[in-house]
Amino acid sequence: MTKAITLKLPWKSQGLCLLAMACSFHLKAETSTLLATTNPSDFPFYSTSQSIEKTISGTVLSSEDNMPLPGVSILLKGAGRGTVTDIDGKYSLEVPDEGAVLIFSSIGFEKQEVAVGNQTSIDLTLQVDMQQLGEVVVVGYGTQRRKDITGSVASVGSKDFNTGMSVAPEQLLQGKVAGVNIVQNSGQPGAPSTVTIRGVNSISAGNDPLYVIDGVPLQFSSSNKFVSSVQGSSPFSSEGTNPLNSINPSDIESIDILKDASATAIYGSRGANGVIMITTKSKSSGETLTYDTYVGVSSVRKTLPVLSADQYRDYATANNLAFPDEGADTFWQDEVFRSAVSQNHNIAFGGGSDASNYRASIGYTDQQGILLSSGLKKYTGRFNGTHKALEGRLRLGVNMTYGKTAEDNTPVSSNINNEGGNILKDAIRWAPTLPVTNPDGSYYQIGELRINPVSWVEVDDERYTGMFLGNVDAAFDLMDELTFRINLGHNDQYIERFTNMPASHPSGETDGGRASINKQQNYSSVAEATLTYNKEFNSNTNLSLLGGYSFQRFVTEYTFTEANNFVSSSVKWNLIQSGTILSNTSYKSANRLASVFGRANLRLKDRYLFTFTLRNDGSSRFGENNRWGLFPSGAFAWNITEEDFMKTSSFDQLKLRVGYGVTGNQEIPNDLYRQQLGIAGSAVYVLGGEAIPSVLPTNYANPDLQWEQTNQLNIGLDFGFLNNRLTGTLDYYEKYTNNLLLQFSTAAPSVVNTQWANVGEVENKGIELSLNADLMVDRPLSWNMNVNFSRNRNEVTSLSNSQFSREEIRTSPLSGVITPKDFSQIIRPGLPLGTFYGREFTGYDENGMETYLDTDGVAGADLVVIGNANPDFIYGMSHQFRYKRFDGSFTLRGVVGNDILNNTAAEFSYTNSTPGINILQSALTSGVSRDQTAQFSSQWLEDGSYLRMDNINIGYNFDVAALGFLKRARVYVTGQNLFVITGYSGYDPEVRTNTNGGGNAAIGIDYLAYPRPRVFMLGGSFAF
Repeated sequence: MTKAITLKLPWKSQGLCLLAMACSFHLKAETSTLLATTNPSDFPFYSTSQSIEKTISGTVLSSEDNMPLPGVSILLKGAGRGTVTDIDGKYSLEVPDEGAVLIFSSIGFEKQEVAVGNQTSIDLTLQVDMQQLGEVVVVGYGTQRRKDITGSVASVGSKDFNTGMSVAPEQLLQGKVAGVNIVQNSGQPGAPSTVTIRGVNSISAGNDPLYVIDGVPLQFSSSNKFVSSVQGSSPFSSEGTNPLNSINPSDIESIDILKDASATAIYGSRGANGVIMITTKSKSSGETLTYDTYVGVSSVRKTLPVLSADQYRDYATANNLAFPDEGADTFWQDEVFRSAVSQNHNIAFGGGSDASNYRASIGYTDQQGILLSSGLKKYTGRFNGTHKALEGRLRLGVNMTYGKTAEDNTPVSSNINNEGGNILKDAIRWAPTLPVTNPDGSYYQIGELRINPVSWVEVDDERYTGMFLGNVDAAFDLMDELTFRINLGHNDQYIERFTNMPASHPSGETDGGRASINKQQNYSSVAEATLTYNKEFNSNTNLSLLGGYSFQRFVTEYTFTEANNFVSSSVKWNLIQSGTILSNTSYKSANRLASVFGRANLRLKDRYLFTFTLRNDGSSRFGENNRWGLFPSGAFAWNITEEDFMKTSSFDQLKLRVGYGVTGNQEIPNDLYRQQLGIAGSAVYVLGGEAIPSVLPTNYANPDLQWEQTNQLNIGLDFGFLNNRLTGTLDYYEKYTNNLLLQFSTAAPSVVNTQWANVGEVENKGIELSLNADLMVDRPLSWNMNVNFSRNRNEVTSLSNSQFSREEIRTSPLSGVITPKDFSQIIRPGLPLGTFYGREFTGYDENGMETYLDTDGVAGADLVVIGNANPDFIYGMSHQFRYKRFDGSFTLRGVVGNDILNNTAAEFSYTNSTPGINILQSALTSGVSRDQTAQFSSQWLEDGSYLRMDNINIGYNFDVAALGFLKRARVYVTGQNLFVITGYSGYDPEVRTNTNGGGNAAIGIDYLAYPRPRVFMLGGSFAF
């Protein structure tokens, strides 16, 4: 029998009901009345004799922000029918009787079952399912289901972040994501990290990924990010600031990493190095106030084994050498290192209604450094708010944050020539037979080249950094399928650095005191508009189209003043004009980026996924002949498990991904494409008895200067077994970067020595593997494990073109007393970036003098490739446990196969300067002659492989059910950097010191790096 049925359903319910009944139909759009013809015998849940007893209605909210949740599936258990919530989170469903049970489910949220009973209205808040949260990922200008992703995208939620003392967001990711190598450059509080995604692409331009925070792309200062030959000497660190320090890690909800060109091409000229999307938290349902805190104690993990006082005396006596001896027994590293106490406090609160929600937070961090006179204080504030109007068709949002850091930087420099000192260098080399203080309490001193290590606390190096980041966005549904969005953002960062070496201290005595003021401000504004069309043709076919325009302007302002010979050192830098001005410089520069972009996503039958992206960028950094660049990409994914032939397979998910695209890199200083003029201080004309400095060109114009371009192929496979208790991702990629931005010497005679041009190519090839396993899921014990592995091979393939040619580039200058004063690394076609080049050490002759490889028939040692700073592979492993009310986690990570130049050991492993300075104990047994001076060779390259216990966390969750005012209470203990298994002899194998004195730090060099501390913490987390 055929029966006509008329159903009046909410618009969002019709698709589900149509799918369930599989009937022929036609729709009267003006009345939203569905006329369907079907046979009731086809559906076991339908009965002509069954009477409908009641209607259940209600609203479903998200626990994440207490906002209405559209698209939630509500099924009548055992009946096979149901509905979905509309855009306001509302639903209505007819049930047969009071024994009915409703099942509420939505991607990213925990499924809940509710018995109807005598209720007619059921309002529900779905809790975020942290295990499923990864199924929805943030991509450029939107979000996508994990199932629909065609590119290589990794996601880390807040529950998976690294525990411990993290000042900046990138520290939360170390060891968590395959293909992402994060190296904290030193253990200095607030030290920046080097983040590389799938290898190093560029020689002279930046290699940092693009950071997008709540939809606002950020460009941090790229000045001086080129290969530099500058060799200076200063006790002050040349390490740059970390602009991400101004973001509070406690405010971050999730971090998504876009790795391949299919995912990053939407950001065009800034996508070559990958994109890191940071999403901050919104209000959590039921929690109006949260408080998180910890206190920690840090200490140095190891010290360098220098001669003790007795060994020092014995060596000098045995060799009939005079030495200073005040009868002391001082281990100077113990004098400059300390047990450092740190604390952190974060308060967040929120509220709102069905239409409006907000979350605000404030944070305070006080982190002492393990070296004297070092530390960081950080203050942050954030406000996130949302509002809905016009029945949900208009959605408004605002995100604002401000962070300020105050750094006390102890004098630790990796850019010191010859005899110059600092607190760490002097702690290694000062004689252990000398005391810390004189009888009157003043510091014991012996001169300006040998400074009492503890007295460096009298030298000032203060840095203050502040950053405001804010954006407002509005989205309006022009139609159900068409949404217009506008986003306006602003970022303002300032950096102020003040240094002072007073005349009363040996470092400033000759100068009569020396002080400097350094200020820099970077600010940018962005305006973006997008139009998104999203059409759901049926439950398994969808088309999404995105088109947009973006304009962003960046400005940098800089001033530097330095003076000496002060009337009084007590004024420090506060009255700098009272000294003799040595330098007084300033500049201001700006660049602009205008873009149009589009993306198309097509999903067919939930099996075949297509993504096409195109972005056209115009940058003021490049010549008029190449100002605009086009960056396309395309990707295809096949959900194989959706095919009929896979229904009986053991795979729960199996998806093949293939993508190819072109991205760019514009991170070079401004205005290099055009001729610039500068004051040439050395070229002076005398006019009327007055010396007039000349204005001369500083570079030649090159209107053809253009983007570095990276072409990338990615092939990936996503898989899952055992009801997805074991899931994983395997990727293979090839990246080819051409049009490298390099400097070339100009033909003599010429006013300008160098010119910039697009020359050269670099390639990266690699594989990545990520595995996630729910090893135990049954209560009371659960156990989850994540393992990741990545291997990258880098090679420079060319440094020439038809117009310019270079055979090689020498880089990474040596520091300290080591000779020859040369460079330790080479860039040459056929070799990877980070290749060590020099003399190969072969041992000692009968007189204790070093010998080197010499097979070329030319007098003198051969210069050959002696090492590679790049690892063979990197890996990480994380475990999470829960037993009743206890929870725990730990993270191991490491690298294998990289070489490190131990520049520190090279300086302190020769006896020729002893007993004038202290040395490493190994120097006494090496067989080296006292006539041998410190030399650079392969002898000082060490295996940098390591396995680090990065963090261990154990917590207890209290039962607060009886306390009405308290929703959640957890206390925990954490250990960080507990041990490192390595053969490396320095303080720490994870290091990247900047011997360039500015610009890009070299890979794999360790010279007087601030050691990473071992940390023990006690903390708590509470919700009210």
